[in-house]
Amino acid sequence: MHRFIRNILIISSSIVVLHLILAQFANGSTDNFYSRFTSPKQNSLIIGTSRSAQGIHPEILDSILNLEKVNSIYNYSFSLNNSSYGEKYYNAIQKKINKESKNGIFIVTIDPWSISVDTTLNESEIDIESIFYSMKYYNSSPNYEYLIKKYKKGWGNILLKRIESNILSNNKNTIRKINGSYTYLRKDGLLEVYTRMDSAYASNNIKNKVKSYLKLVSKNKFSEFRFNYLKKTIKLLNDHGKVYLVRVPVHKSLLTIEDAFDPDFNIRIQTLANNMNIEYLDHSIYSDKYSYTDGNHLYIEDAKKFSINLSENIDEIK
Repeated sequence: MHRFIRNILIISSSIVVLHLILAQFANGSTDNFYSRFTSPKQNSLIIGTSRSAQGIHPEILDSILNLEKVNSIYNYSFSLNNSSYGEKYYNAIQKKINKESKNGIFIVTIDPWSISVDTTLNESEIDIESIFYSMKYYNSSPNYEYLIKKYKKGWGNILLKRIESNILSNNKNTIRKINGSYTYLRKDGLLEVYTRMDSAYASNNIKNKVKSYLKLVSKNKFSEFRFNYLKKTIKLLNDHGKVYLVRVPVHKSLLTIEDAFDPDFNIRIQTLANNMNIEYLDHSIYSDKYSYTDGNHLYIEDAKKFSINLSENIDEIK
């Protein structure tokens, strides 16, 4: 019996040690969110959904806006399902901000979907599927809580993904010639997406994205709950620096859907900006200037162009 218990303890200890070792390999290749749960508290943030996660380069803003190293901006955007404005995202932002920060810059990206809600849900059900749900630790490295609660694959996959990422990163040009894509979450929070971008492939992606957003139109509506949390988020950030409301450009086919879904969106957001004495920078009017991987997300090179244009826009008015 003692031998059996000893063997169980040895096996259990070995498993724990193995997982502790594997967790050390977790990084931007692990998934599209993990690294944002391991970064330290920040003085300046970009917040929003996957449009800004992929579309706004922190290093470009830092360079053009001459941000001090202590105020360098961090991309804390996630995805529509995870970081639409609401209680869970608000709490996460609150825990990511350095409470001592007073001179930060905050890019709050906004679109009709991030202040809408599924009409089949009641208020208590909103964001229960969010990546933030049940999380307590947002700035721990490694973040064992995240890996235990949110990482759905075996931890051996952490090491495999890291190896795979190293191979793919050395063959970026090849990736753009075949089907599929791969992502890497940089240390500054930017989600890099490398994908094929020939016209036929991109066009098909846009058609599929249009279909998915037409489904959203049929089941979503503007949400006072989310809009109030947007206002609450702006108030929080205003205490720590300068806030800019930004609408990230999308393909004209998606913009048409958005304008039909919420025709009062721009008026509502401009009124909010006026009432809170902040700037609203609507870059959706420049949608034809950029290329998109699927209509919803800027192609990585065009994200750089947009980041330059946004930075120069902010620099003119700050």
